Order: sequence, then C-alpha cells, then structure tokens
Amino acid sequence: MTMVRTILLCPGLLTVAIVWMALPGKTPHIQTGPDPFAALEPVQVGGMTQWLLIRGQDRSAPVLLWLHGGPGAAQMPLAHATTRVLERDFVVVHWDQRGAGKSNPRDFDPTTMTMERFLQDAHEVTRHLQERLKTERIAMLGHSWGSMLGARLVARWPEDYAAYVGVSQQVNTERGIEITLERLAPLIQASARPDQLHWLDTITPEILMEHAAYVEMMQMLDDYGGGMNVPVWRLAWMLVRSPEYNLADLQRWLDGAHRGSGPMWPDYRSRDLIAEVQVMPVPMLLISGMHDLNTPMELASDWFDLVEAPQGKRHVFLEDSGHAPFLTEPDQFSEVVIKIAESIRSKQLPSW
Repeated sequence: MTMVRTILLCPGLLTVAIVWMALPGKTPHIQTGPDPFAALEPVQVGGMTQWLLIRGQDRSAPVLLWLHGGPGAAQMPLAHATTRVLERDFVVVHWDQRGAGKSNPRDFDPTTMTMERFLQDAHEVTRHLQERLKTERIAMLGHSWGSMLGARLVARWPEDYAAYVGVSQQVNTERGIEITLERLAPLIQASARPDQLHWLDTITPEILMEHAAYVEMMQMLDDYGGGMNVPVWRLAWMLVRSPEYNLADLQRWLDGAHRGSGPMWPDYRSRDLIAEVQVMPVPMLLISGMHDLNTPMELASDWFDLVEAPQGKRHVFLEDSGHAPFLTEPDQFSEVVIKIAESIRSKQLPSW
C-alpha cells in the first residue's frame, strides 16, 4: 500500500504508473527445453474468473500445481524469482486463488472464502489442467495455507494426484498458536525490546484466538527468524519485477494479502489435519524450516508420524529456513522437490 501511495504523490512516477497499469501482464517465452510451454490465462472457476500461470521447458513433463499461502498471498508475482529452476523438470502452475492477486476483482465477495469452496475451486483447476495439458495425474504442492488446502484436496480426490508436497505444513491453528507463543516468549525476553516485552506480559493464547491479535503476532516473527526471513525491500523488488503483474494487479495482490484469513477465521482456526486426514494415499513429502514459527515443525512432525502413507513419506528439515524455504534455501528446496518429478517420469515410488 505504501508503494502505491508514494507513486500517487509523485507526478513523474504517476505517469509511469499510468502506463504500467495500462499494460497487460504477460509471461515471457521459454527459450530452452525440448517443447517449452508458457501461458498466462484466465479460466472460469467457481463462478468467477481466476488466473493461471503455466510454465515448463517440456510440456510433457509432470505437472506441479502450486497452492499459495495466505489465503490471499498469491505466489504468481514471485514465480520469476522462485520456481524457474523447477520449470526444467515440471510444468509449474501458479494459480491465483479467489480473493488473491489477479483473481481479486473489485466486486469480490469475501463471504465465498470457505474451505469447501476453495476445495471445489482447486479440483476444478485440476480438471482444467488435466484437459489443458493432457495429463492424468498432477503433483500437488501447498505452502502454508496452501498445505491446509492441498492435503485435504489430495485425500478427497486421490485419483487425480501423483504426489503431495507440503511446505511449511499447516496442521492445527489453535495448537500452533500455543507452540508459537511458547517458542517466541524466550526470544522476546532475550531481546529486551520494551514494546514486545509489554506485549508478552499482556498476551495469552486465548487472546491470540482473535484474528487481529493473531496477525499482530505473525508480524513479529521475522524479527526472530521465524517468518519469511526475506527483507521487505527484496520482496517488494521481486513483486515489481513480475512480468505477469501490472500495477493494478499489485494493488489487488496487496488487498488480498491484507484481507488474509479474516473472512474465514472461525473455520480456519478450528481445523485439525490430524483428525481430518489420517491417510495420505499418494507419495508424500513435507518440507519444514527449522526456524518456522508460523507453522511450527513440531506439529508437522506430529501429523507426519501419525498419517498412514502406503506409497511412502519423507519429512525434510532445512536448517537455515523459517516459513519460506523456497526463498531462503532455494537450491536445497528445489533439489528435494525435483525427486518427485523423477519418480513420476519413471512410474516408480520416490527413492527416499
């Protein structure tokens, strides 16, 4: 929001912004690979227009559908900086979910943000990709909120998916709040920051069940290495360099990210993956940052230990990462995920 206000206050930047807003976003052609494919396209999903970015160096490669976090924090404008390596082994699909990024129109109705509606949307997107890319099964990757959605999606319609990858796996919001506060408290005490010490003296898990208080805590995590762990200026630079987004899209992205899980908070906070998904019917890979305070790895480990996975499971911990290992340890992250593509191509279970 600050970036947009700055542009409006500067006449020179305003002229540039008007031109930028008028230019449609587009995705660059892929110059390498045996059969490259690149498309940025609207589709009708769940009664509204939603947007897909589809890119890969070989259109016959396994399809990887990336479910972004938030809800509302679309990954598409970061794709150019985060998933280009994966395009060598997958056809990577970024989907701006309802209320996020390019799929966040002015007349968007946030009351449609329900778990069931998101599940139905995601399955519609899956069916569209199966037809569009002539493939039977799709690998599913969910980050944060996207993992809350993705695990349930694959468990409900296993015949449509080849593998499940949960990054910063969300398991149980209420228990996660308790663990986050337990881990955050000694870090705040050691820092001796007066404002945060006062916050710590007055906060309780019960208070944090309110959305505004929860968001306030989430905003503290980067101070202690437990959040995205990427400087704001770097994220902003990634966003403005996105070829798929124009200025109006960035404004929509900011609005969606700011809305977050608020409209569906009672449902969001009451979900328990351990109770809801006890069998993962496809090969399962979890990737956790050791310092993640947003979706604590302890809960991801609890679910991993309990869930039945007849086709195999693996939990990878990245030592220098918090909530976004694809940003902080991109090489290690990509190396692990690419093994999924190798197993799909060979029609064998992953060699973990």
